[in-house]
Amino acid sequence: MAPSTRARILDAALELVQQVGFTGTTVTAIEEKAGLSPGSGGFYRHFRSKEDVFRAAIERELERAQRYRREFERGAVDDPRAALSRRLLQQLDYMARIRPLINLLAREHGQFPDLTSRIGGILLDQGIVEEAGHLTRDLRPHVDHDDPHALLTVVVSALTGYHLARQFFGHPPAEVTPERFAATLAALVTSPTTGPAPCARCGHDEQAAAADPHGAE
Repeated sequence: MAPSTRARILDAALELVQQVGFTGTTVTAIEEKAGLSPGSGGFYRHFRSKEDVFRAAIERELERAQRYRREFERGAVDDPRAALSRRLLQQLDYMARIRPLINLLAREHGQFPDLTSRIGGILLDQGIVEEAGHLTRDLRPHVDHDDPHALLTVVVSALTGYHLARQFFGHPPAEVTPERFAATLAALVTSPTTGPAPCARCGHDEQAAAADPHGAE
């Protein structure tokens, strides 16, 4: 089925803003790219202004991003490490699929801070809460962490860094494939913590310090 005129306008606006920015994009250029006769009024039958179509394009991409995330593997599993590895690969694919939205934010976040805040809350903050819930609900006791939100922040930061490095340099860091990266990160997350936790103040072994308070001096 051919896309509707509204959808063509949204696609055209999305592409142009990524190429030349919001300020450099004109209604006439959007009309031309969407296959409409410039000045015919076809644009204004669907949108009030350039900002209106930009916001509509952002909302459409945000809804797509949320739909992609609902496709993630969910529920209890028999092999938590393998399941987490698959989930991390889904996350990397998700980042690639929402690239237009990220490009728009990276370019125009200063001009539309309300959209940046809204999207950050939904994609980042809410995403971390959802994934932390998955870890603590579906993967226990294989992933048992005192601060699952902090753990997921570390995981998301690792995924983001790997994704950006691939995009920027055109190849995976050290030629580590997404499968190897996901498997290694899953192994780190699901590996049991060995030994007592270090003292946050000085880095010494807390249990050893308790047994011999003078030994660390």
